[in-house]
Amino acid sequence: MKFFCQTRKLFLALCAAAFFCAPFFAEITFSSVNLNDADELLFSAEHKISGSTEYSTVFKSKIKNGKAEYFPRAVTCFPERMAVFAGAQKLLVRNRYGRAIYDFGQKKLEWLSRVPAIPENAASPLPAEISATGKWYCELERIDVFWGRLLVTEVASGKKIVLNDKAPFSYSAVPVKWSPDGNNFLYEKNGAVYFCNPEMLFKGVLIQENFRKLGDGTIHSVAWNDNGIIIYISKDLIFQVDIKELFTLGLYGDFIQIGKIVGRLPQKFDGTADRFWVNKDASEFVLVKGDEVVSYYKRKNNQEGGAFLRILYSCSFAEMDTTPLKFDVFWTNMGEAVLCAKLAKIGSGRQCSALYTIGSSGRLARRIFVPDTHNGISISPDKMFVAITTGQNTFIYSVSNFALYHEIKGEKVVSLVWRDNGNLILGGERNVTRLTLANYTSETLFPSSGKKAWWNGDGEIVLSNGVDQEKFILNENDGLWRRESVPEKKMNLQNANYRAFCGTTRNALFANSIYIRTLTDKISTLPLIPRTAAALSVNKQAALVFDADENPDGLNAILAVCHNYGLKCNFFFNGEFIRRYPEETKEIAKSGHECAAIFFNNIDLTDKAVYGDSKFIAKGLARLEDEFFQTTGSELSVFWHAPYNKADEKIKAEGEAAGYQYVDFDDPRVIAISAGKNILSGSLLYEKFDLIINEIFATGADVVTISRLR
Repeated sequence: MKFFCQTRKLFLALCAAAFFCAPFFAEITFSSVNLNDADELLFSAEHKISGSTEYSTVFKSKIKNGKAEYFPRAVTCFPERMAVFAGAQKLLVRNRYGRAIYDFGQKKLEWLSRVPAIPENAASPLPAEISATGKWYCELERIDVFWGRLLVTEVASGKKIVLNDKAPFSYSAVPVKWSPDGNNFLYEKNGAVYFCNPEMLFKGVLIQENFRKLGDGTIHSVAWNDNGIIIYISKDLIFQVDIKELFTLGLYGDFIQIGKIVGRLPQKFDGTADRFWVNKDASEFVLVKGDEVVSYYKRKNNQEGGAFLRILYSCSFAEMDTTPLKFDVFWTNMGEAVLCAKLAKIGSGRQCSALYTIGSSGRLARRIFVPDTHNGISISPDKMFVAITTGQNTFIYSVSNFALYHEIKGEKVVSLVWRDNGNLILGGERNVTRLTLANYTSETLFPSSGKKAWWNGDGEIVLSNGVDQEKFILNENDGLWRRESVPEKKMNLQNANYRAFCGTTRNALFANSIYIRTLTDKISTLPLIPRTAAALSVNKQAALVFDADENPDGLNAILAVCHNYGLKCNFFFNGEFIRRYPEETKEIAKSGHECAAIFFNNIDLTDKAVYGDSKFIAKGLARLEDEFFQTTGSELSVFWHAPYNKADEKIKAEGEAAGYQYVDFDDPRVIAISAGKNILSGSLLYEKFDLIINEIFATGADVVTISRLR
């Protein structure tokens, strides 16, 4: 697909959207206010953000002099993202309100940090790569739409060190790969890969970065095997690097190629578009080129030098009516290579997952296919089981025969992680649960969310999620949660000093606000969180526009993002696209996006030699409309814009006389998404579509179709 706006214009459009746009629904709603005799307050906040899970969090605060003595602290911890570390003894849980650690031994959840304000337009937390030791983690810190800072943080001290002050930003991945033991990592910076020992880095004794360069490429140009050996691909050559060499030979990197050559690929490897994986002894390789061709290679025993690898399998990937979003590969304990694919249904963008075995016999065989998945595939550490989540179910498959091993029903799982080979941690909408595969038993670790909470009179907080009969009880002294059947209590809104209630607000980002009414001599009625009652009433919108006028490149990636975020956008067609790509045209029409016209041909309408009669514009648009109807069975909307967006007032008037409304892209509310190359490290901008969406949502914008712009 070809889109005409340039990067600078896109940035200006996003800035304009930030000014002109307001929320399309009240995102935060407060409820279940409960006040005790010690002037402590409990309440729930439901946070709705497009593209992320909606959930209610219970907060606690204390009232002093009619105001909050401290900013409300989150009591429940929703598992938007989870990671196991410290020898599988601890679980890191992150969400928009902060970070917490669950200790499996102590069975205790402790908050590491909480946000100092209600994050009004926050998306889900950014990804982080945590070391196996739990001592450090790497993450991206966003600085603008497309760029961020790559940081490494020491957990114990909280100290941060910048690894790259201008790294391509992503909501899905961090350009870092940790060694299996968690003591070293590789990172990408300015078109090269570097190694780092974080312990030496934070002590200030690590050699300078220019002496730690492994080679040119991206983070996808390297991989660790199970023994901590680095495999690095440079063009078509494959290098094997021992971590010890990085310290002993790093100083001579400008003169001596680090590592030894262990093979050669039949084609050059492109770290921006290609991916590869190695087995435990780096004797077998799976390479996916451009999300299109899957190849399986084998290295001869103890092979060294530039001899070509032996090809076991190579073929274009094809799964009917889908397009690939992400691949992963692992080897079973029997040495069989398994390809995991996260896919999107063509047209709808709805996600599904599949597993395939790659045989030396020369075929890719599908073993498992699960529709309507949202988390992809999670593999157990011993590669014996895979877990896949759907709407309200989680399926666990045995890799030995690819048969269904166990199914968990009844709760949507938003995140999941393997604690060890036999225990799976399920981050559900209501609870975080440990499932033991050996006997199918489960244990609830702590609640994910809560509808309301109250005190039971013993210094404990009782939590109800509104679904389960049993209640969660938190002992605030030791921080331990337990489950118990207790009767619900009526919410108490008043004590001797104060009355608390939910009232109206002029802030369009909130459905309501919590107010504290002082009942003593100092009479006042003040909002618990002042920002929630501050006036904010702008009410504008933004529309996202794509042109379908050359090819369908990027279409399915765009539709997948639109499906994830529940967006409806505008697609403008010309006749050439409809004739060349009728199936793609049908899928766009069926997807519910608003379809509009460019013109039948891609010509410069301002060229006076092109047409000579006043009906030329009307005829071209009518012919396009008929072509679209014959292909899809549905009608185009009455909106149009000229090819290359080149139209004078006469052209616009002729279109209007024929009943077509011209869309002017100088309107800051209309954002055209560019797909020109070389915009961001050689990538295509539609590959960064999720960044643009999150930037717009961060302004509180309502993304609508052009017909709904007001």
